[in-house]
Amino acid sequence: MNLEATTDAPETHRTDEDLLLACRDGDPEAWRVLVARYERLVHAVALRNGVDEHDAADITQATFVALFQALPSVNDPDRLGSWLSTVARRHAWRVRDQRRRFSPFDDASAHAHDPVARRLDELAVRDALAQLNPEEKELIWHLFFDPEQLDYAEIARRLDRAIGGIGPMRGRSLAKMRGLLEAA
Repeated sequence: MNLEATTDAPETHRTDEDLLLACRDGDPEAWRVLVARYERLVHAVALRNGVDEHDAADITQATFVALFQALPSVNDPDRLGSWLSTVARRHAWRVRDQRRRFSPFDDASAHAHDPVARRLDELAVRDALAQLNPEEKELIWHLFFDPEQLDYAEIARRLDRAIGGIGPMRGRSLAKMRGLLEAA
C-alpha cells in the first residue's frame, strides 16, 4: 500500500466534492487523488482501533471499496473524512472481535498449554454463564459464540431491544461475568 501522497499539485487543490463528482463520472485520476488524500487517515484509524499492520492494510482497502460502492449516495462531501474514519473504525472493531471469538483464552496465559487448567477455565466460564439471566446469556451467546456473527442490529432485533441498548447491556453482562469469574 502506498501511504505517501502522490498527487500532482493541481489535483491537491480539488475539493472533495469535485473529486466525488468526478469519481461518480468514472474519472480514475480523481479516484487516485481521493484515495491518496485519505489512505493515511484510514490506515491510522484502523491501527488505533487495535488491529495489526496487516489487518490495517486490509481494512484500508475494504474502506475504500465501501466508499466506491457508496459513491452515488455520499451526500455530504465536507464530512468525507469522518465517514471514512467511521467505516474504518467499524471494520477494525469487526476484525478485532472476530479475533477474540476464535481465541477465547489468551494464548499467552499460563493455562494455554495446560489442558487441565484450560478445562477448569472453560468450566468456570460455563458456571458464570449459568448464573446470568436468560437475556444476558442470549446476548453473550450472540456476541461471542454464535457462528452467524450477527451485527448489533440483528442482535437487537432478536432480543427485542433498541440497538442503542445492546452496547450498555453488553458492558453490564461482561462486568457481571468478570465478577463471577473473579469470585470463582
